[in-house]
Amino acid sequence: MRLMLREVTGKDIDLLFQWANDPETRQNAFHTEQIPYDTHRTWFVKMLADRDVLKYILCNITNTGEMQDIGQIRLSIEDGEALIDYSIDSEKRGQGFGTRMILMAEEKLREVRADVTYCKGQVKKMNIASAKAFEKCGYDVEEREQYLEFVKRIRS
Repeated sequence: MRLMLREVTGKDIDLLFQWANDPETRQNAFHTEQIPYDTHRTWFVKMLADRDVLKYILCNITNTGEMQDIGQIRLSIEDGEALIDYSIDSEKRGQGFGTRMILMAEEKLREVRADVTYCKGQVKKMNIASAKAFEKCGYDVEEREQYLEFVKRIRS
């Protein structure tokens, strides 16, 4: 399996809409309601234009050169920290892709954003799979009232 992160483009709007409205993704999100397409489109256009938001799709490159989309990761950068938001396609969950995608995104950050020192993830307490992914990536955890916060220094 050859994995790579590719940048999100305008062509990914429908794929990200589908992933965002997946029932399990909505259940694990801080805002659990379904997202209307118009709301998604407005958010998507704004997100693509924001230089402090890095957005990638994790892909597997097959032996025939085909790219299979596995999941998405968004890094929202503010004051030297990157807040991580990610999700995995429902058919590909439970295979360790979350962990691999987080580590690959950290590497991308080191390459393209010298101003980012820390990565952070905020996970609902019931979202055990995401909590385990951050733990496997070496993040320190702090319990908050509404969620678990995972923090890792990626640059000295």
